Amino acid sequence: MKWVGDFETTTAERKKLDGTTHVWACGLCEVGNPDNLVILRTIDEFLSWCENQPTNDTVFFHNLRFDGSFIVQKLLKSGYKFAAEPKDKATRTFSTLISDKGLWYQIEIFFLIRGKKVNKVTIQDSLKLIPLSVKQIAKSFQLPIKKGSIDYAAHDLLPEGSPLTPEEEEYLIHDVQIVSHAV
Repeated sequence: MKWVGDFETTTAERKKLDGTTHVWACGLCEVGNPDNLVILRTIDEFLSWCENQPTNDTVFFHNLRFDGSFIVQKLLKSGYKFAAEPKDKATRTFSTLISDKGLWYQIEIFFLIRGKKVNKVTIQDSLKLIPLSVKQIAKSFQLPIKKGSIDYAAHDLLPEGSPLTPEEEEYLIHDVQIVSHAV
């Protein structure tokens, strides 16, 4: 299956406050089925969702350079190893496709490799396919939903895993549905 994902994260002000940033929400929308939505509250929940997909799914993030940095950091902190060469791919490894100019194209996460059985998720950058902002995508594709707005700093003082407000959830849903329609 193909999905569109989006993270909401604490701001640079949080980083200045205590030296940390984190993902406080993740939205996922199935490509071709905008009513199939998943809302998660932490990057751990996202990686668990990925690992438990029954097929080797693809997840598109719009601007993978941003969201991907959180994914790679979490994988390394969780004991995953970087597989620099195809022969290095094994259980609990990941590979990336990042240009020498810092353009992020893809992350492949290998949760399990046992013989011919492979459980992986491929994460790709939809911005490379559709070089428009989410707001411009909604307008260009004449979608019935529009990009919203939220107070990004509202989660800066809340602990990781805090619940989302209905407005934050709607904002996240619109973001992934808009890109899902375009992909």
